[in-house]
Amino acid sequence: MEDTVQGAGSVRFATFELDVRSRELRQGGNLIRLQEQPFEILRLMLERPGDVITREELQQRLWPEGTFVDFEHSLNAAVKRLRAALGDDADNPRFVETLPRRGYRFIAALQSGDPVASRTAHAACPRLAVLPFSNLSDDSSHEYFSDGLTEELIAQLGPRCRGRISVIARRSSTVFKGTLQRACEIAATLKADYLLEGSVRREGRRVRITVRLVEGKSETDLWSETHDRTVDDWLSVQADVAAHVARSLMVELSPMPVTDVPDPQAHQAYLKARYHWDRPGDDGYEEALRYLDESTRRAPSYAPALGLLARVRVGAAEYYRQTPRAALEAAREAAHRALDCDRANCEAQVVLADVDRLVEFDWRSARDGYRAALAANPSSEFAHRGYAFLLAVQHRYEDAIRAAELARELDPLCLVPSMAAAWTRYVARQFEEVVVECRHTLDLGPTFVPAWRLLAAAQLQLGAPRDAIASLEEARRRAGDNPQLLAWLAHAYGIAGRDTDGVQVLRSITSRPGSYVSPYHLAVGYVGLGSVEAAFDCLTQAYVDRDPMIASLAVEPRFDTLRDDPRYAELLELMNLK
Repeated sequence: MEDTVQGAGSVRFATFELDVRSRELRQGGNLIRLQEQPFEILRLMLERPGDVITREELQQRLWPEGTFVDFEHSLNAAVKRLRAALGDDADNPRFVETLPRRGYRFIAALQSGDPVASRTAHAACPRLAVLPFSNLSDDSSHEYFSDGLTEELIAQLGPRCRGRISVIARRSSTVFKGTLQRACEIAATLKADYLLEGSVRREGRRVRITVRLVEGKSETDLWSETHDRTVDDWLSVQADVAAHVARSLMVELSPMPVTDVPDPQAHQAYLKARYHWDRPGDDGYEEALRYLDESTRRAPSYAPALGLLARVRVGAAEYYRQTPRAALEAAREAAHRALDCDRANCEAQVVLADVDRLVEFDWRSARDGYRAALAANPSSEFAHRGYAFLLAVQHRYEDAIRAAELARELDPLCLVPSMAAAWTRYVARQFEEVVVECRHTLDLGPTFVPAWRLLAAAQLQLGAPRDAIASLEEARRRAGDNPQLLAWLAHAYGIAGRDTDGVQVLRSITSRPGSYVSPYHLAVGYVGLGSVEAAFDCLTQAYVDRDPMIASLAVEPRFDTLRDDPRYAELLELMNLK
């Protein structure tokens, strides 16, 4: 059997070294006995680190046609022996991750000092940024059309290039809309190997799309071309361009079926919804819902619109636009409808994992859901971020931080994954690092309230209540009387001994008529003021309402004073966290 690890040399990871020539696995100076089949499984995974190695590939490699063996039992036994040699755990993997019914993936980092490992890892995951396409139409109202092409190409390229190319999320590349910066500067900022840029000119039903692929560091044009089409075959244009980009990057991909073209007006409504949902915070929530309603009314089986609808419904819970449980149930329904139309819809897969995490508290099912979504599209920042939250709640802080960092790498200039990276460090009690992370985020977005809130929470844990109050009051000055922000301010006032101010702030929240106020955040305020009974009443209501934040009860440092109370343990047991 031929050596397939480049160079047939050694590959190092963690404390291990695999020598391909001698077919030996060593840890330090110790030789670890590894039988033929576990060796071949490890070698195949190291050829493509981070890629999914399917069970079918393993069958062909280990048991070629004509070999009579109980494949399922033999493969499971071989993987089990490999894990035993590495000291790995199937439920908490450090090296070999199982993708249920699909295969396995090597998840540890190869040591960068090893030239073989460096070449292998780089070849596996070059980074591509799809820059915002310029709108050259006379009508500025067609801006959503060019922005939609950016989003759609990212969605097309993610699954096509899974395991081979990391596609940077749109929100980071949007920062460079209309920029005069050079390609090499943009590539350096995004850490991208390639840039895809272009323009869209629409006149009536005719559309001209010009596309250019650029090698980032050298600013070399790899190819450029023009597509003249009509609005009616818009989706096929996206598929054509995505396929050409993949071919030009010399990625051998199996062809993907092109989504059935819906009513063109339904697709345009979806693009407008995507445009509005990508606005900061939940500013575009109402417009996104309006256009999604139009899109799904015109094309009830259009999976991209249904997948986005599911994601927007989760946003309604996270931003407390309505009672979270009702919003999450609506998200579940939309996600199932999307997957009925397209089993590979990544947004819908992530939403169902979110629902398992936030509504059912079914941590194993949520884990499997995030992993399945990442297997389908490893470039999904949305999936990496959800998985990071899941890992953190299970006290797997190192893994959670790594998942959050992967999300940020895919969307480096977006504030939301930056906050996920900060939050995982916060619950891991790395408070000084949280301060650094939050200040970095605020450099990117000075009005981003979640960063001010988390900065203040870390400052409190570091024993600086005055600094925390100053941070929250600055956020209030910038953003107004946001209920969650005010609840955190009441908490800080209480810790600083300013109980009267804290009580007054909480009353200003609870006296608001008509709007839903997060009981979890109210509990934060009451804990700071020492009102334990009120805090537990709010936490119980947060559990009933499925407030998205209740899942973090087990790891929130501000609730340390409640941990010896039997009611705290009862809540954790209800959420399968005890």
